[in-house]
Amino acid sequence: MPALRSSNDSHIRSRFLVGIVVLVVAVDYALGFNFLSGAISDALATTSSPYLRYFLPAMILLGILLISRPIRNVRWASIISLALGLLIAYFLRTILPSLFTSSTVLVIVFLIATLAIYTLLRFVEDLFDFIGAVLAFPPIAIAIGLVNIFFGILFFSI
Repeated sequence: MPALRSSNDSHIRSRFLVGIVVLVVAVDYALGFNFLSGAISDALATTSSPYLRYFLPAMILLGILLISRPIRNVRWASIISLALGLLIAYFLRTILPSLFTSSTVLVIVFLIATLAIYTLLRFVEDLFDFIGAVLAFPPIAIAIGLVNIFFGILFFSI
Protein backbone atom coordinates (compact mmCIF):
# COMPACT_ATOMS: atom_id res chain seq x y z
CA MET A 1 0.00 0.00 0.00
CA PRO A 2 2.81 2.55 0.64
CA ALA A 3 4.02 2.18 -2.96
CA LEU A 4 0.57 3.10 -4.20
CA ARG A 5 0.49 6.18 -2.00
CA SER A 6 3.90 7.44 -3.16
CA SER A 7 2.82 6.94 -6.77
CA ASN A 8 -0.32 8.96 -6.10
CA ASP A 9 1.69 11.68 -4.32
CA SER A 10 4.07 12.02 -7.27
CA HIS A 11 1.08 12.17 -9.62
CA ILE A 12 -0.44 15.00 -7.55
CA ARG A 13 2.89 16.85 -7.41
CA SER A 14 3.46 16.58 -11.17
CA ARG A 15 -0.12 17.65 -11.86
CA PHE A 16 0.35 20.64 -9.55
CA LEU A 17 3.63 21.67 -11.24
CA VAL A 18 2.17 21.30 -14.74
CA GLY A 19 -0.82 23.39 -13.62
CA ILE A 20 1.45 26.14 -12.33
CA VAL A 21 3.46 26.17 -15.57
CA VAL A 22 0.30 26.28 -17.69
CA LEU A 23 -1.18 29.05 -15.56
CA VAL A 24 2.02 31.13 -15.53
CA VAL A 25 2.52 30.86 -19.30
CA ALA A 26 -1.13 31.71 -20.07
CA VAL A 27 -1.31 34.65 -17.68
CA ASP A 28 2.11 35.94 -18.76
CA TYR A 29 1.11 35.99 -22.40
CA ALA A 30 -2.51 37.11 -21.87
CA LEU A 31 -1.51 40.11 -19.75
CA GLY A 32 1.62 40.89 -21.77
CA PHE A 33 4.07 40.73 -18.84
CA ASN A 34 6.83 39.15 -20.99
CA PHE A 35 8.48 37.60 -17.93
CA LEU A 36 9.08 34.43 -19.91
CA SER A 37 11.58 34.99 -22.66
CA GLY A 38 12.11 31.31 -23.41
CA ALA A 39 10.94 29.14 -26.27
CA ILE A 40 7.32 29.03 -25.16
CA SER A 41 6.72 32.76 -25.10
CA ASP A 42 8.79 33.29 -28.27
CA ALA A 43 6.72 30.66 -30.06
CA LEU A 44 3.51 32.32 -28.89
CA ALA A 45 4.77 35.79 -29.82
CA THR A 46 5.57 34.78 -33.41
CA THR A 47 2.22 33.08 -33.87
CA SER A 48 -0.68 35.10 -35.19
CA SER A 49 -3.35 32.47 -34.69
CA PRO A 50 -6.95 33.67 -34.74
CA TYR A 51 -7.71 31.07 -32.04
CA LEU A 52 -5.26 32.52 -29.51
CA ARG A 53 -7.85 34.70 -27.77
CA TYR A 54 -9.98 31.58 -27.16
CA PHE A 55 -7.05 29.36 -26.26
CA LEU A 56 -5.63 31.52 -23.45
CA PRO A 57 -8.80 31.59 -21.28
CA ALA A 58 -9.18 27.83 -21.79
CA MET A 59 -5.54 27.39 -20.81
CA ILE A 60 -6.05 29.53 -17.66
CA LEU A 61 -9.05 27.36 -16.70
CA LEU A 62 -6.96 24.23 -17.24
CA GLY A 63 -4.21 25.61 -14.99
CA ILE A 64 -6.72 26.43 -12.23
CA LEU A 65 -8.23 22.96 -12.57
CA LEU A 66 -4.81 21.30 -12.24
CA ILE A 67 -3.72 23.23 -9.13
CA SER A 68 -7.05 23.37 -7.30
CA ARG A 69 -7.02 19.80 -5.95
CA PRO A 70 -3.62 19.74 -4.14
CA ILE A 71 -4.09 23.07 -2.36
CA ARG A 72 -7.67 22.40 -1.31
CA ASN A 73 -6.71 21.04 2.14
CA VAL A 74 -4.44 23.93 3.13
CA ARG A 75 -6.16 26.55 5.29
CA TRP A 76 -4.65 29.65 3.74
CA ALA A 77 -7.00 32.02 5.56
CA SER A 78 -5.77 30.86 8.97
CA ILE A 79 -2.09 31.06 8.09
CA ILE A 80 -2.26 34.45 6.35
CA SER A 81 -4.56 36.08 8.93
CA LEU A 82 -2.34 34.93 11.80
CA ALA A 83 0.77 36.31 10.10
CA LEU A 84 -0.89 39.60 9.15
CA GLY A 85 -2.37 40.02 12.64
CA LEU A 86 1.08 39.62 14.14
CA LEU A 87 2.59 42.05 11.63
CA ILE A 88 -0.10 44.66 12.27
CA ALA A 89 0.40 44.45 16.03
CA TYR A 90 4.19 44.63 15.59
CA PHE A 91 4.10 47.62 13.24
CA LEU A 92 1.61 49.52 15.39
CA ARG A 93 3.85 48.93 18.40
CA THR A 94 6.88 50.09 16.38
CA ILE A 95 5.28 53.10 14.70
CA LEU A 96 3.19 54.37 17.65
CA PRO A 97 4.95 53.17 20.81
CA SER A 98 3.29 55.79 23.02
CA LEU A 99 -0.24 54.56 22.16
CA PHE A 100 0.50 50.86 22.53
CA THR A 101 2.31 50.59 25.85
CA SER A 102 -0.01 47.93 27.26
CA SER A 103 0.24 44.37 26.03
CA THR A 104 -3.52 44.01 26.55
CA VAL A 105 -4.18 46.66 23.92
CA LEU A 106 -1.79 44.91 21.53
CA VAL A 107 -3.55 41.59 22.08
CA ILE A 108 -6.91 43.22 21.36
CA VAL A 109 -5.53 44.85 18.19
CA PHE A 110 -4.06 41.49 17.16
CA LEU A 111 -7.38 39.69 17.72
CA ILE A 112 -9.45 42.29 15.88
CA ALA A 113 -7.07 42.42 12.92
CA THR A 114 -6.74 38.64 12.76
CA LEU A 115 -10.49 38.03 12.91
CA ALA A 116 -11.26 40.72 10.32
CA ILE A 117 -8.64 39.40 7.90
CA TYR A 118 -9.65 35.79 8.55
CA THR A 119 -13.30 36.55 7.79
CA LEU A 120 -12.42 38.19 4.50
CA LEU A 121 -9.92 35.51 3.46
CA ARG A 122 -12.24 32.66 4.50
CA PHE A 123 -14.88 34.08 2.16
CA VAL A 124 -12.32 34.20 -0.67
CA GLU A 125 -11.18 30.67 0.22
CA ASP A 126 -14.78 29.43 0.07
CA LEU A 127 -15.20 31.06 -3.34
CA PHE A 128 -12.08 29.31 -4.63
CA ASP A 129 -13.28 26.00 -3.17
CA PHE A 130 -16.58 26.42 -4.97
CA ILE A 131 -14.90 27.29 -8.27
CA GLY A 132 -12.48 24.36 -7.84
CA ALA A 133 -15.35 21.98 -7.08
CA VAL A 134 -17.26 23.12 -10.17
CA LEU A 135 -14.18 22.82 -12.39
CA ALA A 136 -13.30 19.41 -10.90
CA PHE A 137 -16.75 18.01 -11.66
CA PRO A 138 -15.87 15.21 -14.14
CA PRO A 139 -18.01 16.32 -17.11
CA ILE A 140 -16.70 19.87 -16.82
CA ALA A 141 -13.08 18.72 -16.35
CA ILE A 142 -13.35 16.47 -19.40
CA ALA A 143 -14.87 19.29 -21.44
CA ILE A 144 -12.09 21.70 -20.40
CA GLY A 145 -9.46 19.11 -21.30
CA LEU A 146 -11.03 18.40 -24.70
CA VAL A 147 -11.41 22.11 -25.47
CA ASN A 148 -7.73 22.66 -24.62
CA ILE A 149 -6.67 19.75 -26.82
CA PHE A 150 -8.85 21.08 -29.65
CA PHE A 151 -7.48 24.63 -29.38
CA GLY A 152 -3.95 23.27 -29.05
CA ILE A 153 -4.32 21.34 -32.30
CA LEU A 154 -5.88 24.37 -34.05
CA PHE A 155 -3.31 26.74 -32.61
CA PHE A 156 -0.26 24.75 -33.58
CA SER A 157 -1.59 23.61 -36.98
CA ILE A 158 -1.73 27.16 -38.34
